[in-house]
Amino acid sequence: MPNEIDGASLTTCQVAPDGQYVRLSFEDAHGSPCALRLTSGCVQQLVMTLPQLLSRALQAQCADQTLRAVFPLGEWRLEAAAGSQDFILTMITPEGFEVAFSLSAAAIVGITSVLEQHSSGAEQGLTGLLPDWN
Repeated sequence: MPNEIDGASLTTCQVAPDGQYVRLSFEDAHGSPCALRLTSGCVQQLVMTLPQLLSRALQAQCADQTLRAVFPLGEWRLEAAAGSQDFILTMITPEGFEVAFSLSAAAIVGITSVLEQHSSGAEQGLTGLLPDWN
């Protein structure tokens, strides 16, 4: 059975000078300091997994499958991706959480279409209008 630590509070985060590892320091349920050292690849996997896990936890806690983790948008940037036809959309919360997505021209057309339909009053079922951008 793997070691299991009941984390109670994240205290600090550090990145190794070479960027290969990240250290997450926290207190366990008894107030004892603990640390988790992860490769940058593992951190990327974790980042891609956490939003869905948080939504699933909220749904279970409230017995409501329609709930999901939603964060307020503070700032955003849209810039051309170097050496590509794509754009990079960076979204930042007021607290500083930042995430960036690569957007193809087809994705931008789809988003624009949904926004235009929304502004014209067709508000129901907008997610069903999104095309498969892959």
